[in-house]
Amino acid sequence: MKMKRRLNLLVALAAVPLFLVTHDGWAQDWTAKAQEALGKAMAEVAIPKGDPRLLVLTNAGFGQIGSYTTEAFSDIAGKETGCSRGARSLLPVHTSVQEPLWCALYRKDSGKMVFFKWTGDGFGQQVIDASPEKILSPEGWKATSAGLVGKNLFSVVSISLTWAVNPPWPLLLASTFHDHFCPGLNAGYIFAEYLMDRLPLGPGEQYVTVTAPGKCPADALQVLFNTTGGKGGGYVMAIGNDLLTKYSKGSVQPSIVAMKVNRKSDACEGMILGFDWDKVMADTGIKPEHLFSKEGPSDPWFWISRVKASAELAKMPREKLLGYAVELKRFSGKAGLADKVASGDPYGVVWNQ
Repeated sequence: MKMKRRLNLLVALAAVPLFLVTHDGWAQDWTAKAQEALGKAMAEVAIPKGDPRLLVLTNAGFGQIGSYTTEAFSDIAGKETGCSRGARSLLPVHTSVQEPLWCALYRKDSGKMVFFKWTGDGFGQQVIDASPEKILSPEGWKATSAGLVGKNLFSVVSISLTWAVNPPWPLLLASTFHDHFCPGLNAGYIFAEYLMDRLPLGPGEQYVTVTAPGKCPADALQVLFNTTGGKGGGYVMAIGNDLLTKYSKGSVQPSIVAMKVNRKSDACEGMILGFDWDKVMADTGIKPEHLFSKEGPSDPWFWISRVKASAELAKMPREKLLGYAVELKRFSGKAGLADKVASGDPYGVVWNQ
């Protein structure tokens, strides 16, 4: 009996190294394929390593290859392209872990982009003309999105074209978390700048924000202020159009309740902010029938208008941007007021206190 147990143990131990070699070998196989795909992409964009005209976008570290995580690709991309996070030229784009690894190389001066993605047993590639005059047309958008890039077109094009105008780093960082640029994200960045200017924090104070309806500004606020739901600093909630109309000022609907809270001194001071979309559209040349297309995402103009608006807003000076934030109401109370605002109809709590 003892001899049989020993034999079984030896067989089991012998199988372990074989499994490990197979496991590691497969992992090395995908990294080799990734390096090869990256080399082909670099040859296609035809630009030297580390050139400031080059941007690399990837969901490495988020997207996976089968059961393998892909954080190692970030180092591969940096080594092969000469780009880096510190140079603002290698940006990680947040996606679901259920999405496969992808990467996009964008050459700013020509607009040439190469997108490649894991397809199951290797990497597929698509060459894209991302120059504004080509990609920001309904025909160009439709034709390109029908390829391998698919739904990721909005992510890689909106971030690339806005990166090209040299946006502020916190705004660029927010876009990588949000996985794209859109004017709603710009609005969140503008709200953050407005709060730091008009409602600055003092010792022992923190921002608490409630975004209602839950839209894109919430992600920018989370990145800039670290106001997350898990830490009790950021909340989002649905709210009906009838209530939004009730609390509107002209055409400006409320977008967020922003508060600075001091638990120690039991104080809360805040404001309700809206975003002047009419003014934004007038200043950026975006048509309302495009930005708010009745066809929604099926209309290429829905996406194109968002790319254009984000890039235009990213170029504007701070003082002009602050003019798009509209104060609808100021208020103050005890610290517990912030908890009440975050627990129901946030605007009604303020107006009816």
